[in-house]
Amino acid sequence: MDKSTYERLLIELAKKREYQKLLDLANEVVAEYPDWHIAWHYQGTAYGLQENHEKAITSFIKALEIKPNSEKALYGLSVSFHALKMYAEAIACLLKHQEISGKEFKLSFALGVNYSECNEIEKAIEAFSSALKIRPESEEALFCLADCYRIQEKYDKAIEFYLKALEVNPQNVMVNHNTAVCYKLLNDNEHAIEYYQKTLKLDPAFLHSLRNLADIYIELGQQKDAMELIQQALKIKPDSEELQALAEKIKN
Repeated sequence: MDKSTYERLLIELAKKREYQKLLDLANEVVAEYPDWHIAWHYQGTAYGLQENHEKAITSFIKALEIKPNSEKALYGLSVSFHALKMYAEAIACLLKHQEISGKEFKLSFALGVNYSECNEIEKAIEAFSSALKIRPESEEALFCLADCYRIQEKYDKAIEFYLKALEVNPQNVMVNHNTAVCYKLLNDNEHAIEYYQKTLKLDPAFLHSLRNLADIYIELGQQKDAMELIQQALKIKPDSEELQALAEKIKN
């Protein structure tokens, strides 16, 4: 079979998520065209989709030995490195990809994620900000950028981007929760309560919001409201010694 037909079939199988068939065909193509980088790339893709990232890395590296500037192989390799928590290696792949193709949303976003995992928060902020210049209404990038500012304890700035994320999707439970957390850290109980309540309206079983909102009510002397929340939390996690102790504290 000629290369163009093989490539079309490989793409079709990848789109259909028929991972074993994709791997079987990629193995066949590698055997027939061992010097064709596309064959090795799709073998790596198939292994990666099956969560066999060690083998995926071997295949992607082979593809890059044949074609060092293969953007597909560089990106696939970065994904497998990330999956194995090899974040510095993932970053190196993404930066090389960026040198070749320029800044793209998926590259900037992936760089932000990997820099965050390495605790290089300033670089993560730069990467997520770059991603948002390309796609300003990306809920994921807005959330991740806000989280970076939260980690830096820049709570006003974090709230700014959490609220932008909520403009895109008001139903995001974690964004509502983290917004409440930041308001509380700024000693703004009124807004913290508002966003904890929004979180619990979306997910009544969100334990962290139940616990944190109860703490605010205890602080404000609203013991009855606090106890209701702790009892709700105990229905979800009855073995929690922390919640049991808090319930006893409120009773006393």
